[in-house]
Amino acid sequence: MGTRNVFLILMTLIFLGSCTSPSGNATPGAVMPTPRPPVTLAPTYTPAATQGALPTITPPPARETAVPNTPIPFDETVVELRYQIPSLGLDRRLQGNVANQIIVVDEANGSSIQRNNEGGIMFELRQALSDMELESMPADCPGCVNVEYELSDAGLSGNGWLKDPVLLASIEYFMTSTLGPHFPDNTVIGLHRSASPYAPGHSIAVDENGRLWMWLATEDTVSPEVYSDTASQLLADLAQISLDELDSQYQAECIGASIETLSLTQVGETWSGRIICPELTLPSTLQPLYVQLDTLLAQKTADAALSVNESVFPLNGLVQYTRADNAQLTLFSNSTLVTSDPVGTIYTTTLTSTLPVSLTTSLLDSNLLNPGYKTFIVTEPTTTTVTAEPLTSVLAVRGPNGVYDAEWTNPPNHEAIQFLNALLDSIFPQEAANGLETPSSPTDETEVAPTATP
Repeated sequence: MGTRNVFLILMTLIFLGSCTSPSGNATPGAVMPTPRPPVTLAPTYTPAATQGALPTITPPPARETAVPNTPIPFDETVVELRYQIPSLGLDRRLQGNVANQIIVVDEANGSSIQRNNEGGIMFELRQALSDMELESMPADCPGCVNVEYELSDAGLSGNGWLKDPVLLASIEYFMTSTLGPHFPDNTVIGLHRSASPYAPGHSIAVDENGRLWMWLATEDTVSPEVYSDTASQLLADLAQISLDELDSQYQAECIGASIETLSLTQVGETWSGRIICPELTLPSTLQPLYVQLDTLLAQKTADAALSVNESVFPLNGLVQYTRADNAQLTLFSNSTLVTSDPVGTIYTTTLTSTLPVSLTTSLLDSNLLNPGYKTFIVTEPTTTTVTAEPLTSVLAVRGPNGVYDAEWTNPPNHEAIQFLNALLDSIFPQEAANGLETPSSPTDETEVAPTATP
């Protein structure tokens, strides 16, 4: 395995390594001496003392041993790395010393983090930097990634344009994991996603003047900022959000999900939250803004990302209901309703614009749902015995505080659940509902006026 690939893997495991501390006062990696077995001397014959005075033994004069008074320079810097993207105002620096301490500094805001006992990191970092190849920086390229390094004890140094995507991703991940994501000055909307099995790390930012940036961790050149109608809409959506009502994190158990950091600023007040698996955790208050960010980033990462299986609950979904007879409906935030009858025929319908809000409010106020999207999470089976499972109905609702769900063998007799059933039955032809016949083509963009309201 090449040193660059080792360095990337190492950066991914940085926090796991830093969370492990040796027990007691033992030094990590030290080998404790094995005690020698006691020496047993065989009995010997001792002759009787002879008469006369015992000889006087004069000890030799003590010798003075010179003790050096030169301290070991544990604080001497042996590794230094600087990582800059001028167009983003990004300027971060790493220093490692003889004592295997690593200090990472954000020159833009003056913050710094020190990590101790990072001998393994130092070793891999030295190997990666000694093999690094840099090109001369273009005369005028503020978006080019500029890297400067020095290995003082090895007499190696360099300064130039880094174009290796593996090292670019590794350095960005290490800096971001240590100091947090970086956004340009005056950013009021910023979203950073760490690397995942499906895409490299990437970011998007919008400042208070409507300028928009997007960049990948693997890019050697960041594209210039742009002005767009989408940026203006994002600022309008930001104005509708109350930062005081947001939680510090929204997360669910998702395989292969990236760690996301969303930062929002209003009139000098900043909220920053952690999001893992937004499809299953994102609150409805953040949904309009986040969906637009996600759409833009999907376009940006199209050539660099792998396809991901569609989530069981769409990111722009508000309600998802699966009835015991396998009929299903999904209500989206734009009032689109997609349903499928028990035999799988799909219908697309447009509801009145006020119904999504009233329906979700009624369902959340019913006290029938539990916080956290847990019902649809697939777990490993605990037994190989196959048993007949009772038919169940499953419901998920996205609300202001996140996603709520519930599962019933016998759905409760509540008006909100009755409304969902009536909504399904009003869309399906009776023959299709009974599984006897299906229409040749689904209904598209029709206005539904249900007889009952939640």
